[in-house]
Amino acid sequence: MPSRPLLCLSLLLTSLVLTSAQSTPAPPDSTKLEVLSTQKPDYPLEARERQIQGEVRVMVTVNESGKVDSAEVVSGDPVLRDAAIRAAKKWTFKPFIKNGAPQRVRAPLTFDFAFGDKVLDTKIKDEKTAPAGSGSGAVPVPGSVIQGKLVHRVTPVYPEEAKRKHIEGVIILAAQISKDGRIENLSPVSGPKELIPAAIGAVQQWRYQPYFMNGEPVAVQTTITVNFVLSRR
Repeated sequence: MPSRPLLCLSLLLTSLVLTSAQSTPAPPDSTKLEVLSTQKPDYPLEARERQIQGEVRVMVTVNESGKVDSAEVVSGDPVLRDAAIRAAKKWTFKPFIKNGAPQRVRAPLTFDFAFGDKVLDTKIKDEKTAPAGSGSGAVPVPGSVIQGKLVHRVTPVYPEEAKRKHIEGVIILAAQISKDGRIENLSPVSGPKELIPAAIGAVQQWRYQPYFMNGEPVAVQTTITVNFVLSRR
């Protein structure tokens, strides 16, 4: 007889546990990877001494708890890469949910390295109009037009070797700008080779107001011109 109440209590507890488990809904699937905390990279001493600016793109693997397990450089100046990797590994994210369970995912991060006195932010009027067009992919836009949408500019550092050799010139870069106004692809078209790395390192970090066509933001193909002129003293 004493065992009967214990059996009833056990069955009651089991019922409560099952009821509780069944009433807890599965978390909804994630639509994007959400950042919880970031870490800015330290500017490497060698890069500061050599006055190197540039963008480093890193691909990270985020584990089920939202921490970065690994990071690898996709592109960027070798002098800046280690600092970007160290910073990327300290980022944390909200776990990415799929089919009700957290998943390991890979995601790109971009780190900008620029000297504070070389950065200029500009506010411009928000416009969402552009000529009508058709087709898909990046839309060709004259450099003179896209220049008016520049909102974040990094001025190149004049290379010391080019100064010593009295090298001046105009660097023309072919650029593809994404729908959100970031530089996606950048390649030199013409100009003195001694000045090209400095131009690319700065322009990589430029940001534009999105370019709209038919009311929608579109990617843009354009050219960017950077002038290097020695001061006359």
